Amino acid sequence: QGDILQQKVPALIVNLFEGVKTPGGATGAVDKALEGAITQLIADGEIKGKKGEVTLVHTLGKLPSARVVVLGLGKERDFNAEVVRQVMGSALRYLRGLGVTTVATVAHGAGVGGLSPEDSGQAVAEGALLGLYRFNRHKSNSEDKKDITELQIVERDAAKAAALERGVARGRILAEATNMARDMVNEPANIMTPTRMAEIAQQMAREDGLGVEVLDRERMLELGMGALLGVAAGSAQPPKLIVLSYQGDPDNPGNNLGLLGKGITFDSGGISLKPADRMDEM
Repeated sequence: QGDILQQKVPALIVNLFEGVKTPGGATGAVDKALEGAITQLIADGEIKGKKGEVTLVHTLGKLPSARVVVLGLGKERDFNAEVVRQVMGSALRYLRGLGVTTVATVAHGAGVGGLSPEDSGQAVAEGALLGLYRFNRHKSNSEDKKDITELQIVERDAAKAAALERGVARGRILAEATNMARDMVNEPANIMTPTRMAEIAQQMAREDGLGVEVLDRERMLELGMGALLGVAAGSAQPPKLIVLSYQGDPDNPGNNLGLLGKGITFDSGGISLKPADRMDEM
């Protein structure tokens, strides 16, 4: 909770809807501190507010922050949480390219945008963590490993801070889970074997309080899982069948939901044996 104008960070992010000629809110306050620089750039046509547009303004000592990014939110009638996710990723990737490691941002959409503080916080967190994702585990280039390490969401109204925090917590969980899946997908098949996949599932279950059982080849034979074993026969890697369970409401078994996943750790290229038409729908 605080004033975006007082944040002493390498860069701060404000926003603008498409078509707005005179910025208001936090963007207007920043514009005033910069002696109308944002309004002038709008008048010059350099800032249009189009969705994902990123404009860098150097503050030259007029603010504690060295840089301001004016982030385009697009047309106000089309604005929603997904827009926040997308544009946050764009802005942070741009700042990462400049070598910035700490960023402060307003809670996009939590004012005139019509989002609740909780939804705004969730969308900002998801956009940041999903948008900055890179898979560098097998790269040695240190330049490619520079990253943004801190994102501050600054809100003047203390009454909104708790809701923002709840949204950020939820967004972090969803984004980090997504990025965990991305990491697994991006590993090569000689590392992400069925055995390694099962180890990750077991570790996740321990950390998050899930039930877990991993069936090996012998157990699958006992259960008559011929289809799965038939596919696995084409690999030197032993098959694993992972069963994860969460008992969220054990007194109401009617609420049970089962999800069946096809955990492919190596695809031999069936996509090349099929017609290309509508392949994307698979």
